[in-house]
Amino acid sequence: MKPSTALPFWPRVLRREQAAGYVGLGTTTFDAEVAAGRAPRPVQITDGVKGWCRLTLDAWIDDRLAASGAAETGNPWDAA
Repeated sequence: MKPSTALPFWPRVLRREQAAGYVGLGTTTFDAEVAAGRAPRPVQITDGVKGWCRLTLDAWIDDRLAASGAAETGNPWDAA
């Protein structure tokens, strides 16, 4: 069987390790960003479970891209 080249399935609510990986950060850096208030805080799902909504993480990354002037402008091949 060949290794899978498909992208991973990302659930709507991500646990800490998943959330960090989803935005491309290590858990230590992700924790620091959350603690400093620069990244979204987790939401309480159940009494013992917290997680980050993928849509909230997407919005945060979009804001970071816009603030850095690196907002995604689409696929350059679409303009051809």
